[in-house]
Amino acid sequence: MDDAAVLAELERALRATDFAAFAAMFADDALFEYPFEHPVWPSEVRGRAAIAEHLVESRRNLTALIRLTGFDSVGHETTEPGVYVLEHEVSGVTLATGEPFRFASGVAVVTIRDGKVVRYRDYTNPFGAAKATGTLSRLVESIAAATH
Repeated sequence: MDDAAVLAELERALRATDFAAFAAMFADDALFEYPFEHPVWPSEVRGRAAIAEHLVESRRNLTALIRLTGFDSVGHETTEPGVYVLEHEVSGVTLATGEPFRFASGVAVVTIRDGKVVRYRDYTNPFGAAKATGTLSRLVESIAAATH
């Protein structure tokens, strides 16, 4: 599978909130990172099985909280072969309130080798996600607990 097909499958899986399919695109020894500290998630996860477990578990209740109506992804090639920058923006409805949302969900730096993702650096937007899912107070509590 060429790089364009890998990127297209990653986008398809994200659009479908299919995190198992998303993780299936990773190499056995891949590295998934959150370079910006998150109060609940680990800074890095190693290996496809652990990445799949983390992504599926950490987003288990997502479809009970929101309904996605749009997922836009813009990819940028870099000067480094196999390295791409992806910008993601999501829109939808918060199910508890019926309120629509749209926000930049993050930027990812993705490294692909031999048809598999070997490194995924997820510069996620936890504030936007927490606001959209109605979990902003929990995020703030987690941040406060992590700073004490």
